[in-house]
Amino acid sequence: MAKNPHGIFCLETIWFDERRPPSTQSLLELLERLSDIPYVHRDISTWKELDFCLGRWCGRGTYKKDYQLGDLGILYLGFHGSPGQINLRSDQLEKAGDDSVDLDKLADSLNDDQNQYSLSGSAIHFASCSVLRSHKRVEEFRKKVGASCVSGYSRSVDSAPSWAFELMYLGLLSNLMAQRNVNAGTLGTLFRKIQEDPRYSGLAEALGFRMTF
Repeated sequence: MAKNPHGIFCLETIWFDERRPPSTQSLLELLERLSDIPYVHRDISTWKELDFCLGRWCGRGTYKKDYQLGDLGILYLGFHGSPGQINLRSDQLEKAGDDSVDLDKLADSLNDDQNQYSLSGSAIHFASCSVLRSHKRVEEFRKKVGASCVSGYSRSVDSAPSWAFELMYLGLLSNLMAQRNVNAGTLGTLFRKIQEDPRYSGLAEALGFRMTF
């Protein structure tokens, strides 16, 4: 079982301006310094890379023990998005093909029969525009992969407010997971806090933040 289930495994696309450093890594470094949350960050630009890293996270197949990342219980997916899918490249936002990955394809990668880790107790966060607009599709995805929680946004979001929100949200989620008490009750309490506490509720509403658990 995971030793540090509160850690974050971040897979991030190449954004529009390739000259800037990976945006999310700065957020993760701050979380590590403020709250001692461990993380691993990987740049992703193709489905093959994404599938490989998802396999590492859930211990798929014959990956050596050193490559298994089950100690990092939060999967953070930082990609372009649209309802029910992520997009691996900015020039493919309006096109179908290998660079558009829907929730079914993600679920198949995460739910491989050879996986050595159960995703029970894990959380998946989509830091992407509009992926969680369809509650039914997201709930089907969550049940298929066996994760305790899936979160993200139902609207188009700008980077600055989403990072500000995630600095707070990921800290709260990581703290809950560190207590090894992740269930529908504790996740429901966390979601209500985000909805009702004025420190979080304004940003959550503006971003269309949703959780399914």
